[in-house]
Amino acid sequence: VDFDCVAHDGMMLAAHDEDEDECVSNWGACKSESRTYYDDRKKIYEATFLVSYDPAFEMELKCLGGCEEVAEVSEMVVNAQDYDLLDRVLGVIDSKEKSKFDVKSCQILLQMMIASTKNAQSLVVLVNKVLGGLSSSEEPDELLYNVIIDAVDKLGHAELRESIEQLFAEVKRKEHKDICFFLRRMDFAFKLNKRIEEGDPNYLEAAINDLNEHGHVRAVLDSAAVVNSIVNMISHHKRQRHGLSSVVQASLTFLHNVPLTSKSLPLLMDRTHLLKHLLDQKMFGSLQTPLAEFVADFIRGLRLVIKHSTDCNALETKLKGDGKHIYVQAAAFLIKYGTQNDWDGFGEQIIKKKSIFSTLIEAIISDDVDGKRLLRDILNKCLLRIFISYTNSDWIRGLKFEPRNATLHVQKVLELCPSVARIFDKDKRLPLHHAAASSVQSYNASFEVVMKVFNAYKPAASIRDPITKLYPFQLAASNRNYKASFSLLLENPNLVSSAINGTKGRGRKRKRVRKSST
Repeated sequence: VDFDCVAHDGMMLAAHDEDEDECVSNWGACKSESRTYYDDRKKIYEATFLVSYDPAFEMELKCLGGCEEVAEVSEMVVNAQDYDLLDRVLGVIDSKEKSKFDVKSCQILLQMMIASTKNAQSLVVLVNKVLGGLSSSEEPDELLYNVIIDAVDKLGHAELRESIEQLFAEVKRKEHKDICFFLRRMDFAFKLNKRIEEGDPNYLEAAINDLNEHGHVRAVLDSAAVVNSIVNMISHHKRQRHGLSSVVQASLTFLHNVPLTSKSLPLLMDRTHLLKHLLDQKMFGSLQTPLAEFVADFIRGLRLVIKHSTDCNALETKLKGDGKHIYVQAAAFLIKYGTQNDWDGFGEQIIKKKSIFSTLIEAIISDDVDGKRLLRDILNKCLLRIFISYTNSDWIRGLKFEPRNATLHVQKVLELCPSVARIFDKDKRLPLHHAAASSVQSYNASFEVVMKVFNAYKPAASIRDPITKLYPFQLAASNRNYKASFSLLLENPNLVSSAINGTKGRGRKRKRVRKSST
């Protein structure tokens, strides 16, 4: 007899222990107990009570104990290949909500039936019942999904379609689940799509929609597993390019929506690895939007980490270890896909901690292939426009704050990699051109920046900026950095005549062109 939600004022088929204040059922234990909000004396119980016993139904009685007992009986069925006992178990499964199959039981029973030589129609009935008997609190793992694919290969999708659709549709099973849950479903859908006709349900679309609707975005339990799942799907299902693009887009959007904390850097680094892999595949376009979202998230995550000394120490350890290359890749994405606001924000964050700054620069330099070029771009775009302030105590502890101390970060870069000052960028500009052309936030500090970069590579003062056609002293003057302009000019006064002649030459050339056109 199953008493579902029987309510009494302290009266039930049970013994009440006044001393312990507990309800002791006369068979097994209470499945649940709750008290009303307004009346603490009123209790609602849900339990199963044994009224009579027949030894012939011992297995059914065992299955009433729940999923664990059902699993034990399922093993007996498989070991004995006993289909009569399976029918009896399925009878309990159909009638009892709390007596269901777990993933392992479902898997071994399906494997038994797939290997069976029984009549196909009877197998279809049994397979559908077993799939329908999977507990709503259980989700198939990869092994069970593969067994379901084997069942589809043996019996056909049309015969199992209703059970598979019900498996996907059960709301309780998919609410507030981690993204890995939905990625397993997507991988299963890719495999299933190869075996069904166009008119059949689109399981992949259903899994993607479920991720958007039911996915738990508060946190990602294992971001490395997420990346591995997506990479494996790309490797195994390359021919389904349209479906892969939908999976990638949905996954990247989901990861972008996960709230960031000071512990989010591992997630951001795994996103870096994923984006790098996607770009290398050359299957998913430019990924401009996901990359721009990543850049913004990376800066926010970095800001949260730098606020906490413990997390800073962890970051510094990572930058010194084998995984430093992924942080360098993240910085490369920021330089390539960020905006000036992003570059300023990145620069402002990394100079807040001297130890983090130095370790990051050393990690970038250690990249033999692209390290110096990346460092050049970080110097030009992120560091020349910003200055150390009184709040950057790591840099000025024990020092009197002076304008020259505001540029200690630039000095540190040039100390660690002096040759960076002579590396041209893609526009054929040198760091001195960038320094002289930078917007002025503090005239004195800006002067110090220009002179530090100039002293690192003095011949740059005699090289015209290829964009403006101006010498560095002219660029500095045009940005009202007159002190730097005059100092650069003192180093090579002959540049005045060169600049005048260059201007006249350009004027005469324009004149000749105008005359010839006339």
